[in-house]
Amino acid sequence: MTLNIFAFFHLNLMFSSIPEERRPEVIARAYWPLLDLPRRIGAPIGIEATGLTLELIRDIDPDWIAVLRDRIAEGRVEFIGSGYAQLIGPLVPAQVVARNLQLGNKTYGELLGTQPALALVNEQAYSGGLVPHYRSADYRALLMDWDNLAPHHPDWPAETRFKPRLALGSDGQSLPVLWTQTLTFQRLQRYAHGEISIGEYLDTVLSFRAEAPRHLCIYSNDAE
Repeated sequence: MTLNIFAFFHLNLMFSSIPEERRPEVIARAYWPLLDLPRRIGAPIGIEATGLTLELIRDIDPDWIAVLRDRIAEGRVEFIGSGYAQLIGPLVPAQVVARNLQLGNKTYGELLGTQPALALVNEQAYSGGLVPHYRSADYRALLMDWDNLAPHHPDWPAETRFKPRLALGSDGQSLPVLWTQTLTFQRLQRYAHGEISIGEYLDTVLSFRAEAPRHLCIYSNDAE
């Protein structure tokens, strides 16, 4: 039985439910513990943020940015990009999508000294026209939610959700896609909120084991 698992955490200080005056509290209570998580579990994690969120964190708590930069250099954190702002790509002009990714990369380079290889598609709103922009911004793969797309493609085999696939762009180019799953991150949230036991949570994760190797994202949502 083989199951390869991974997880990443989405940071967004522009989230409408977070008042500006509580941003320092979010950094202290949610973001700082993330940086210690790889040591506690003995494995790397992913952290995703827009360039704007990183700038806001820098202005409030520059030490956090410095430690994140160290964790990335140590291989304990895989940083995942999404652009400068969390805009919905298919709803804005192509030039805005391209510029948003360029500005995000510029900010990532200045603050973290890195160019992320993975991109989280903002708000999970995908269109084929996005692929050329992510390729031009030097991304090597996209992260997309299986549960968001699969209902629109009933012909896709269920096993597809455990294997990387290619997203075909409108220009004929493609990018690999790694799947996230709403069910699995919601189960972890329910455990964190005390709604289910650790045994119930682990039963859910272990139920995905199979004879053939599978890849499962166990968390892909808000860190807050």
